[in-house]
Amino acid sequence: MEPNIFSSYREWLEHEKMPKGKKAALVAAMELFSETGFDGTSTVQVAERAGISQATIFKYFHTKQDLMLAIVKPVMEHLFPAYRDEFFHGISERKTLPEMVAFIVTDRYQFIKNNEQAVKILAMEMMTNEEMRQLFGKLAITNNFNFPGELLNDFRRTGQLRDDIDVAGLMRILAGQLVMYVIQSTFVPDLVQGEQADLKLITAQIVRTISK
Repeated sequence: MEPNIFSSYREWLEHEKMPKGKKAALVAAMELFSETGFDGTSTVQVAERAGISQATIFKYFHTKQDLMLAIVKPVMEHLFPAYRDEFFHGISERKTLPEMVAFIVTDRYQFIKNNEQAVKILAMEMMTNEEMRQLFGKLAITNNFNFPGELLNDFRRTGQLRDDIDVAGLMRILAGQLVMYVIQSTFVPDLVQGEQADLKLITAQIVRTISK
């Protein structure tokens, strides 16, 4: 049976069967990590915001790193939608490479907006955490996902994709542009022109990079 479509971490968490204390810790940690950063947040602060004891946190998570991964890993796993039939239906309706890229950027940006706090944590950690970057790469190209291979095939059928673009490269280009936009929005907001204008610019940059 396919898992429920993941659109929002909070919504997903509500439907997960886990103790209330564990859910409370995850929500509190997500809020605090996105506000003050992973290194700037202590488990004591997480426990206080969650209304639980610090011992409860370590009952479910061995380390603060494990707590952070429990937030960002589900989001990373679903950033490239493995079970989104309607996503690929939308792709199939686009006939040119620019149209496909525009659809993907808009669709995945909506996912990012729905998971803004978790993606903000991911973006911050990827700048300094090599382990996080490696995990992201593994999840993006794992054989458990149909998304990368199917998407590459869809791009190739347009006849407009560069011959030297492979699955890993395509994922890095698509995700890199969107994650970088999140980083800019967070740390250098003066560079952000406006959502619609920026999405058009991101689309144009990706198309220039991957087109023949």
